[in-house]
Amino acid sequence: MESVPSISLYAKLRELALAHAQPDSVEQILSIRHPSAIHAWGHNNLVQRNPGLQDRMDNAAFARHLASTGRYITNAPPGETVHDVIVDEWKRVAVVRMSYYLQAKKVEGKEAEDSEVVENDLIWTLKFTQEAEQETSGLDGVRIIESVEYIDASASARLGTLVRAQIGGEIGDDVRGGIVLKE
Repeated sequence: MESVPSISLYAKLRELALAHAQPDSVEQILSIRHPSAIHAWGHNNLVQRNPGLQDRMDNAAFARHLASTGRYITNAPPGETVHDVIVDEWKRVAVVRMSYYLQAKKVEGKEAEDSEVVENDLIWTLKFTQEAEQETSGLDGVRIIESVEYIDASASARLGTLVRAQIGGEIGDDVRGGIVLKE
């Protein structure tokens, strides 16, 4: 019986980067992250001036972030588009440039204020575990150890404005990320 060739490191890192950028669920995204992975936001000036972007989140906090923003926003057609994926095997880093098409969720029992779709053109930088950090041997043990999300501040602020108009008030204090920005 012929053995199946193993997947290359490049292909594994690319696969993980795409899965992180376009996850099927929060559970999937957490399954490809190392238990000690950290999530943060960039651009330094934007982060320094906006407390809602200053957290460095462990996986549990990252999951709470996804759930809290999910209360307010939803995907809109065409959903998401990956423009570029760049992988550096030697540094174990990937960069994904993509667009998420988002809109404010409709509030039950309230007529929709606006169904404007906002394109959030952003960049993810992802760092991956080294051999010594992998729970299992081989490429199956490779996980994301750090994610930094460089958001489109203008698009994020616009989406936040649409959310505030839809809910008729302020976004919850538990929410982190781009929708906390104001136009």
